[in-house]
Amino acid sequence: MTISFNYKTVKRPDWTEVRTPSIPIVLFGEESFETVALLDSGADISAIPKDIAEILGLDLSSKHGTAYGIGGRTETIDTTMGILIEKGHEKYSFRIPVKVILGAYDFPILLGRDGFFDKFVISFNELQEKVSLKRFTGRN
Repeated sequence: MTISFNYKTVKRPDWTEVRTPSIPIVLFGEESFETVALLDSGADISAIPKDIAEILGLDLSSKHGTAYGIGGRTETIDTTMGILIEKGHEKYSFRIPVKVILGAYDFPILLGRDGFFDKFVISFNELQEKVSLKRFTGRN
């Protein structure tokens, strides 16, 4: 089955608004957190801010690393988290690798390719401002 989501209006740090291919999700570790995440085909891996990782109770004991992105270079911790995507009778729950960003950055939760995009056939429809996720079964 395929689930579709309308793009969401999000506020940028400068208070301007933009429509983005963001989807409602639940993140979980020891605790859960409902939010909206940006589907980022340019991101190798998913990323969340440290404060959300702490709310989720994620394991932050691994060695610090470095990530490079549009904001430059930043210190990170690699870990995993659970993710739940649900709409109507469709429900997908799995674990994904994630980089926890340690700096004081204001950015949306990013869902990147590793561990997320490889689970779905994803279609972006810019004209209709919709994103569709079709669960990859190996036969798609």
